[in-house]
Amino acid sequence: AQSVLVAPWLPIAIAFGTLIVSYFLAQGAARLLRIPETRRGVFTVLFSFSNSVFIGFPIAQALFGDAGMTYAVYYYLANTTCFWTLGYLSIRRDADRISGEKSRIGAGEVLKKLVTPPLIAILVMFGVILSGLHLPQFVLTVCEYGGGLTTPLSLIFTGCMIWEAGVKSLKYERGIGTVLFGRFALTPAMCLGVCAIAISLLSSGASQAQLSELTLMRNVLTTQIGLPAMTLTVIVSQRYGADTLYATRGLLWTTIASLVTIPATVLLFQII
Repeated sequence: AQSVLVAPWLPIAIAFGTLIVSYFLAQGAARLLRIPETRRGVFTVLFSFSNSVFIGFPIAQALFGDAGMTYAVYYYLANTTCFWTLGYLSIRRDADRISGEKSRIGAGEVLKKLVTPPLIAILVMFGVILSGLHLPQFVLTVCEYGGGLTTPLSLIFTGCMIWEAGVKSLKYERGIGTVLFGRFALTPAMCLGVCAIAISLLSSGASQAQLSELTLMRNVLTTQIGLPAMTLTVIVSQRYGADTLYATRGLLWTTIASLVTIPATVLLFQII
């Protein structure tokens, strides 16, 4: 069982706090760099939110095993909620500026977007755990086999995405460098710093097992928040008429850069 030092509210609060601060920093950077108003929302989303499902879950499983998946799920809850509220509204604002129209987006529409299959599955599993129910072994076995497909399917999906976009989508544009800095340096550094403060405050009198659990939380959250941009950035941009090409370029650049940044993050954790 997890220590009370790493109760769910702590990693969720850290993830929410870091993502929200990153979002507003990205908005400030967009204005400072004079990013065109028709792509500021896309720029902000690329800067702030990471691919926590197709890449995040397989990475968490590969690097930290089943123990790390708990914190990956906590991060997913925060990341998805922030994307479908702050990020979604920002992309829709871009689309409105391009079309010259004003969209009416109600709270019901946003709540409907939040009800995704992964989120429903996670909430159901939380309910099962909290209720103390024990699922039949064959159900657990099927889920285990299904979970084992996550990594290969994610790699196939990412490869198809890069192939379909083509080399021309890798053209560098203003703001991409700042997106890379925010995605792989600034936002993970903020998360790492907040986790370090939390560990410092909670480590007094903690056992070695509790300190190890806090360190695992820090490593998983920092890794998750420093992954490539969300694939949904492109999908939502295409759906509502925002700058899809810019979203695609940002997604591809962050995906390619992650081939270097993910191993670098793992090396960093071996040092600190």
